[in-house]
Amino acid sequence: MDYEQKIALLNDDDFFTFFGLMKAEPRWVNSAGKHSIQLLGLCHHGEHHSVVFDPSTLKITCFSECGGGMLFHTWVKRVLDLENPQDAKDFIEDWIDGQSINFDERVPRASADFIYKERPYEYQVIEPLPYIGFEAEEILYSKFDTTAETLGRLVWHTKDGIDVSLLQEFGVAYWHERDTIILPHHNRLGQIVGLYERSFRPLRKEVKKNYPDIPFKDLVKFPRAKYVPLLKWDCFEDEEKTSWSFPNTQNLYGLHKALQGIKETETAIIFEGAKSVMLAHQYGYHNAVASHTFGANFNHISMLIEAGAKTIIFAFDKQYQEREDDDRQWQLYDKKTRGLAEKIKGHVDVYRICDHTNLIGYKDAPIDCGKEVFDTLYREKEPLAIGGEMQEDVVKKKKEEEEKAKLASVIPSQRLTVEEQNAKYAAQGILLV
Repeated sequence: MDYEQKIALLNDDDFFTFFGLMKAEPRWVNSAGKHSIQLLGLCHHGEHHSVVFDPSTLKITCFSECGGGMLFHTWVKRVLDLENPQDAKDFIEDWIDGQSINFDERVPRASADFIYKERPYEYQVIEPLPYIGFEAEEILYSKFDTTAETLGRLVWHTKDGIDVSLLQEFGVAYWHERDTIILPHHNRLGQIVGLYERSFRPLRKEVKKNYPDIPFKDLVKFPRAKYVPLLKWDCFEDEEKTSWSFPNTQNLYGLHKALQGIKETETAIIFEGAKSVMLAHQYGYHNAVASHTFGANFNHISMLIEAGAKTIIFAFDKQYQEREDDDRQWQLYDKKTRGLAEKIKGHVDVYRICDHTNLIGYKDAPIDCGKEVFDTLYREKEPLAIGGEMQEDVVKKKKEEEEKAKLASVIPSQRLTVEEQNAKYAAQGILLV
């Protein structure tokens, strides 16, 4: 599947999610009668420009100095200061394919408030992605090694402490011919819908950095990312797609293994990556899935609700250095997780797992440092939305009520007029009636 085919699979919410990850302050607007996305917080050509993106045409119109319009991938090229349009398309494809992309260098304006004004969430039934087919699976796995002896020698999982039995349970394989690891993705029925290949060759961006004059035809022989969709072999050349990719927003890794656990506990844990899911199951958390991105698509939420989840726990990677109000990364993490909870609070209770005391490192998943650490983080998970109410609003309301009760208990001779009380407590955001 080429870039044009992949980009055609994205819906409006997918683009909004992408711009949110790019720290572009997206918000829904109506432009010339069209449902569009306005971007305010990101630089291109060295300035913070106001632009509007039309999902139906993939065109971005800039209303600042540069003026005119550009295609989606051209905007990405300018924002990331890439050398050619193909690099931008590769970057976008990485995201579509579920790769974890580092956006840390894309910093919004200092005045940004990070309010993500996405459309309200509405539950909908998400049909399982189609099976690649029994014959295709048979042909593919005839070339792969799934024996315990071989899998047990792979450093890929031993440093994380994942048991070989878990690798086999999730269909992980080793491909001797290319010295790569094969990671299948299943729909909720347990059918393979796509396969990723974990390459250990130098990444394309590293090769470009070390060998800036390398011809592009040689550069493209190196992988764009550690995990990329497995390319189809010649025997599958009549198929429409060139790789075993799939729309990441319509599938959750490990859901087929987590269905029973979600049904029994009425709770689902969302991680970012496949390894985290395997470790969770190994540690006894059989209700774990992965979105393969920071956050979750509305489709993912619907799939979990359909599986029986009444509570969803965000267990995303630690995207911040310190949990401080002036830490920009923490602000983004906090607002992103709270923003998602705000959208789905009317359907499920929402918690998040955060590291309060530096038990895990920067960019670590909450489960990367062993069962004991994860058990602690899980016990200390924070409630974001309970019973349809954001908990920060509940706490604020309780404080206001306590202040009012305190004022009401003052003896008459010490009481102030309502006007005086309002003036005294206005700075605290309390209005007495």
